[in-house]
Amino acid sequence: MHLLEPLYQASGSQPGRAEWPPHPARLFCALVSVADLDDPVEEAALRWLETQPAPLIRVPAQTAEAVTARNAWVPTNAVAKEPGHAVLPGRTNGGSPKSWPQRVLRHPEVAFVWEVEPPQSVRVVLEAIAGRVPYFGRATGHALLHAQNSSAREDQGAGDTDFVEWLPLQPADPVKAGSTLRVPYAGYLQRLRSAFDSQQPAWQQAQSLRYRVRGGESPADSGQDRGPYRDLVTFAFSPGIAVDPGYTLAVTAGVRAAVMSRLEKAGHDVRAMPQVHGHKDKNDQGRLCAYLGLPFVGHTHADGMLRGVAIALPDDLPLLHRRALLGVLLHFDGGLRKLAVPKMGPPLNLTYVKPAASVLKTVQPHSWTRPSRVWTTALPMVLDHFPKRGGRGLDDSVVKSCRMAGLPVPEQVEVVRQGGLLPGTRDLASHQLRRKAEERPLPSCHVRLHFARPLSGPVVLGSKKTFGLGLCLPASTMTETAS
Repeated sequence: MHLLEPLYQASGSQPGRAEWPPHPARLFCALVSVADLDDPVEEAALRWLETQPAPLIRVPAQTAEAVTARNAWVPTNAVAKEPGHAVLPGRTNGGSPKSWPQRVLRHPEVAFVWEVEPPQSVRVVLEAIAGRVPYFGRATGHALLHAQNSSAREDQGAGDTDFVEWLPLQPADPVKAGSTLRVPYAGYLQRLRSAFDSQQPAWQQAQSLRYRVRGGESPADSGQDRGPYRDLVTFAFSPGIAVDPGYTLAVTAGVRAAVMSRLEKAGHDVRAMPQVHGHKDKNDQGRLCAYLGLPFVGHTHADGMLRGVAIALPDDLPLLHRRALLGVLLHFDGGLRKLAVPKMGPPLNLTYVKPAASVLKTVQPHSWTRPSRVWTTALPMVLDHFPKRGGRGLDDSVVKSCRMAGLPVPEQVEVVRQGGLLPGTRDLASHQLRRKAEERPLPSCHVRLHFARPLSGPVVLGSKKTFGLGLCLPASTMTETAS
């Protein structure tokens, strides 16, 4: 694949960041989009490709996330019912351009290498289909694609320091090594066709496989650590609506209840999703989803009030459960648009926050996920156990909570029992720290964690982490430097 610009434009799993390396499933979808599926020869060639082992991916060694996303006006397929003189038909994005993350490449070349010799008839057909693909990633990413026998190229790029190779993870490799990429699989073509007929998104049909870089760690992970969550899906309250942080547990319990209800209405077996509903078997080591309230903190005029909610999906959430959860949050019956909270009056209106959306930073996913060495509680954390008498060992208790939350051990811990460490943060009353009256009144505190390497979020810790208490805000670059 040769990109006509040294840019790769495609949204990745981490909000606000480009997908890297390009996923093999994206290439397969590009081929399907231009193939004549009524031609049994072309269909057979794609079916042959989907059954092959996952490919090696060769990408430029020197790449970087672009400082600015690509912005463009994009008309949609929808047309306004009664367009006035100030409304453009098909323009439904509120008069704002859309943004896409992009990655800058030193060399605009990417190769997907299947280490298998195709039949001559299949190779010729795949060459023809690849030649029709006009772009890769976003429609603005114009590209030239071709298929050929790698032996004819003498394996160009192998050992070249200008390129790195991503390999499918082998059974002997560490489970946490590398990155998760979407790949084709037997039956993928039929799943894509069925999804198209039912107007469902292609990404819900994907299966994933972990990849690692040949001879080293992932460049994306080099120099930084990754938290236990893969996705953060955020929703904003209506403009002007704010909720007292003392209701955090009630709000997040309402989010969890809404998710359970929507899963059941969509026909999913909720009992089989312990990481979503939270009632795990003792032998189940999977990490739970976290239901979060998003407070406005860290700003001079911050008031600590909740401006939205979010759901954090753990990295080890089974793929089918992840699809089901994202489906009911974003697509089923129009997506999650209402949140009922007991004793708070009428349901709150919710709006899904897309990556790079022009909304309050408090509800932007990137505000809670961007890598940082310093993380500070935006809501007080509730300890996982009682510290020693007199509060001795409080730092050790926080470090233990970090380990239990799947975080690295911090180099330094700052703890305050009263008052916050960020503008706008608040203390909560004892009854606001317990979901049930009979729960033990574990102590709470605000903390600032200093890690040896940048850590990507969201970061949430403590005994109430799955319901939002202990949510941390990453420090800005200026704050980190000062620290």
